[in-house]
Amino acid sequence: MAFGAPREPVHQPVGELPAWPVFLLFSAFGLWWLLGLGAFAVAIVSLPMAVLLVQRRRIEVPPAFSLWVLLLLWTLAASSQLSSTKLIGFGVRFSNYAGCAILFIYIYNARERLHRRAVLAALSSFYLLVLFGGYLGMFVPHGSISTPTERLLPSSVASNEYVRALVHPAFAEVQQPYGSPRAFYRPSAPFPYTNSWGCNMALLVPLLIAMLVEVRSPRVRIALGAALLAAAVPAAASLNRGMFIGLGVGTAYVAVRLAIRGRVVPLAAVVGSVGVAAVGAVATGVFADLQQRLSYSHTNTGRLAIYRESFDGALSSPLLGNGAPRASETVDVAVGTQGEIWNVMFSFGFVALLWFVGWFVAAWWLSRRAPSVADLWISAVLVVAIATFFFYGYDGPQLAVVMTAAALAVRDRTGARAIRPTTASTRQMLRPVIG
Repeated sequence: MAFGAPREPVHQPVGELPAWPVFLLFSAFGLWWLLGLGAFAVAIVSLPMAVLLVQRRRIEVPPAFSLWVLLLLWTLAASSQLSSTKLIGFGVRFSNYAGCAILFIYIYNARERLHRRAVLAALSSFYLLVLFGGYLGMFVPHGSISTPTERLLPSSVASNEYVRALVHPAFAEVQQPYGSPRAFYRPSAPFPYTNSWGCNMALLVPLLIAMLVEVRSPRVRIALGAALLAAAVPAAASLNRGMFIGLGVGTAYVAVRLAIRGRVVPLAAVVGSVGVAAVGAVATGVFADLQQRLSYSHTNTGRLAIYRESFDGALSSPLLGNGAPRASETVDVAVGTQGEIWNVMFSFGFVALLWFVGWFVAAWWLSRRAPSVADLWISAVLVVAIATFFFYGYDGPQLAVVMTAAALAVRDRTGARAIRPTTASTRQMLRPVIG
């Protein structure tokens, strides 16, 4: 099985992979956003990554990655359940899954140019963009961007509500549930939805902390610490429960691991920071605002209904699923959304769900012996992801962040299986799982 004993890495002269594709994805994400291509950036950037990997004389992957390969193959089989009108949506989702696979393999192999600090630097720049988008959504909540992609699309396509959210990004979601005395301005930029903003923030905060721990320059540390503190304001405005839960789970994981290791100083820093954050949340009325929004929006009831409908729909087609989400018969939300667990289960079946969850659990397991505090925070990203799969959708950007963290977490602590960039590669990757 994929959890077998690690093999000794094979050391052989190979071509070095450049760092620029990873920086093009994360550090230049603001450009993708302005072009209206933020939702497709991972798939686009994965193309030059794939070319560079093929040109390399040797590619290495951890045996457990076979699980993700199986997921890709299974989703292709599940597309047989779709009509031709839904193949475009499936293509977007599959391209993100495949693009993130290429991203993982690229970072896993690019040890020479993409050392850990370089990757964390790229992710930190992405964090700063998400932070900027949070403030933009707060101060210009009704703002949006007309993008070149929107102008190039046929009007019949661009007018689609989902497509418009992707190619004509708004700065915030303005919500005023029925009966609420006021509107809630919830930041979303540079993503289509507030939940995407909260999900990315929950994943990026541990990575920014890892960068803060990693660097030695006092000036850089002060700047990173200020950026971390500055996120409290838009995070509070987002009223995003999933983000708070994800950050809480990740922080608790790190605290427990530090306590087990007897790392008193970093543990005290974590506990102290949590205490300050809790006091600040109470003092600024974050919990009161969240309770007010929930009392009018009834999102808990709606989510439970859509989860039940998703599970029942998956039971009706347990092997290959239904191919894609579909309109609900009870609530104004598509069945198979509101969480990646439900999306994979409903769209691709229970076997695909096994591969999906199995890969991330395997990646966390391989990273569990993180030797340093920075490594521990990187490993915590996988814990945050697993905890939030139940209520966050993982499209291109957030899945890319998790896959990047997974590559950093496992590449120095696992043996690798070397493969040739040929048609036999898939068979070699599957061998640890299927024998």
